[in-house]
Amino acid sequence: MTGRRPAARGRGTGRSTGHHGELLQGRFRCPVLDECPGLVTVPIGTVGSVALFTPDAGAGVRIRTDGDARDLTKARRAAEATLAHLRAEGAPGFTGGELRVTRTAPVGLGLGSSTADVLAAVRAVADCCGVELDADTVARLAIGAEGASDPLWSDRPILFAHRHGHVIEELGPELPRMFLVRCMLGGPVDTLALAPAGTGHVGEYEELRALLRRAVADGDAPGVAAVATRSARLNQSRHYKPDLDRLIAAGERAGALGVQVAHSGNVAGLLFAHTLSPDRVRRAADCVRADGFRVDVEPLPIGGAV
Repeated sequence: MTGRRPAARGRGTGRSTGHHGELLQGRFRCPVLDECPGLVTVPIGTVGSVALFTPDAGAGVRIRTDGDARDLTKARRAAEATLAHLRAEGAPGFTGGELRVTRTAPVGLGLGSSTADVLAAVRAVADCCGVELDADTVARLAIGAEGASDPLWSDRPILFAHRHGHVIEELGPELPRMFLVRCMLGGPVDTLALAPAGTGHVGEYEELRALLRRAVADGDAPGVAAVATRSARLNQSRHYKPDLDRLIAAGERAGALGVQVAHSGNVAGLLFAHTLSPDRVRRAADCVRADGFRVDVEPLPIGGAV
């Protein structure tokens, strides 16, 4: 635990933003293990989850939802694990409660919906207890609940071991500013059903890691986009997207710097220079849509100081 605030009254609230897939994902050398899978996400504030936790004297956590409660199984596990952790620390005076989660991220597209649910649930339970949990504890609870977790608790670009729960490398204070145009390359995906990134490209992923580190340090948006595009292509052997090459070509014709994808989903993003006007980016998005892609023409600003 990081520390305590005055105990919350009644219910607790927790929030988490989602993300827009990854800039880089693969296997890397790391200081904790010889090598392990890792990723660098693209944080966005337009999708996410809000959790409300109402404590009571019952046993366990009950889900209250207008949809399918099975979608929130990981969030319930996270809430129960957080309760157990805090009780071991002597914090809560209750044994269960009701969890309600509202999300704005569609499930299965690679927007971090399950991690956002989980983190929001962890924070809601902690809020009930007047406790602020440190990042390592939050990561451990999240991975325990869902098997793999995105680093949505970080406001800095990091290479994160999403199946093991540790930071492989902090890449810098912030990503360079860019515009992102969302595209779709298929339907929902069962993220955990996909195999982890293989071991065959560790050397190439280490090269991309070095290039990304340098691009972040230099504020080099084209350099970041080049890494993202190469990582998207390498991921084809793990989660094949039939239209990826065609999207990359359409993006090049429209003036995009490159393409990033959800490596475990089917959302993709065309990356544009932040020096372009939003109207110019919208016109570029219209061109890509004319090539037959499902495109959200409203550009999302990414990077810069959070």
